[in-house]
Amino acid sequence: MSNRFVMQCSNCGRVNPASAVYCLDCGHKLRETANIVAPQPGPFAPAPLAAAPAPAAALDHCLRCGVDNPPGVRFCRMCGYDLRASGESASQPSPQPAPAPAASPAPVSPPAPSGAGASIHCPRCGTTFDRSMSFCGVCGLPASEIASAPAGNPDAAPSPVAPGAPVVAAALAVEGPVRVESRTDNFGAVAAQAGSQLVTILKDGSEGPVHRLGTAVTDLGRFEGNITLPDDPYLSPRHARIQKRGDRHYLRDLGSVNGIFYRIREPVDLVHGDVVLVGQQVLRLEILGDGEVSLGPVMHYGVMLFGTPEQPRLARLVQLTSEGIPRDVFHLYRDETVIGRESGDVVFTDDVFLSRRHVAFKLDRAQRRVQVRDLGSSNGTLVLFRGEREIADGDVFRIGHHLFRFDASPRSAVAGSAQGSSAR
Repeated sequence: MSNRFVMQCSNCGRVNPASAVYCLDCGHKLRETANIVAPQPGPFAPAPLAAAPAPAAALDHCLRCGVDNPPGVRFCRMCGYDLRASGESASQPSPQPAPAPAASPAPVSPPAPSGAGASIHCPRCGTTFDRSMSFCGVCGLPASEIASAPAGNPDAAPSPVAPGAPVVAAALAVEGPVRVESRTDNFGAVAAQAGSQLVTILKDGSEGPVHRLGTAVTDLGRFEGNITLPDDPYLSPRHARIQKRGDRHYLRDLGSVNGIFYRIREPVDLVHGDVVLVGQQVLRLEILGDGEVSLGPVMHYGVMLFGTPEQPRLARLVQLTSEGIPRDVFHLYRDETVIGRESGDVVFTDDVFLSRRHVAFKLDRAQRRVQVRDLGSSNGTLVLFRGEREIADGDVFRIGHHLFRFDASPRSAVAGSAQGSSAR
């Protein structure tokens, strides 16, 4: 714990050591917006020596990055890894030397200017952070890139220490980048690391949890796989798979009930039975047979039946409901049919996820086919697929009610935020 400040979690209120990257209670990422408070003299004052000290409590050893954490916490203070994942108990002790009396930390003198300081000055953003942290908490610059700065460089100079104030040694300094295991990090990386990743896009367009793809095959599902989302009732137990082959990535549906929807970037030719998702509307395209294209006028007892003039039609969109039955049917007889929330040929005024003019369906009567084109909508147009398709950097897909963006390599926070906004 730093002698100057501690970090208060904005999610649960827990006061954490200044070197912690994630909250020790709830795993919330301690951003630069977290409350920084001065330690109170009561709980953090050195305790008096006990007459008969008990053995030191066993520390929780993180299997991912190797940091020892205080007993009883759930998430690693350095990498955010769930210490109770895969059955590891929080009571597993890390290898310790012979027990020593539990004494309060003794004050030590400030380090000499020529040595390694207790704090690091980030040359990128100017923030001073604890040397036990692997990355700058504001801009994410790896500490290993600035730890080798010359001793006389003011960027590497330690922060001044108040006279008489005790300096508590860091629990364990991590050398080099954090070791990544095959498990997926559900709390996101502190800084961009090499390799591909999935970024969760939240309903407001912001970025949510980041899942690093550390293995050649990553499965997603409700209960099974490397990434599990148990709160999503629309997911199959093992729903989808991302596989890396050479320098390419492929997304495959694993026989799920609801399939995978991918966001289109360019106009796409549809075939009979294709399903399109716009806003909350799930629409299935049906190409009409020759007997349905034009039925001609109906005669009843020698009298022509009166009605709306007929229009030759090529296809229809069938609205699918969660009840498993179709509801409304929209025949495509215009050269182009526009769907939107406020303007178009078919309007869903109560769908807040639709843009004013969202998507267009264009008929090719000669080829008897339909082309779908997004009209620059906020939330995009997605098409269902059930096989396998290659995915590229920036592609967006949806499984259940989770929307993901695939990043072939991590991007900066600014670029990621802009991409996330465009994926809405």
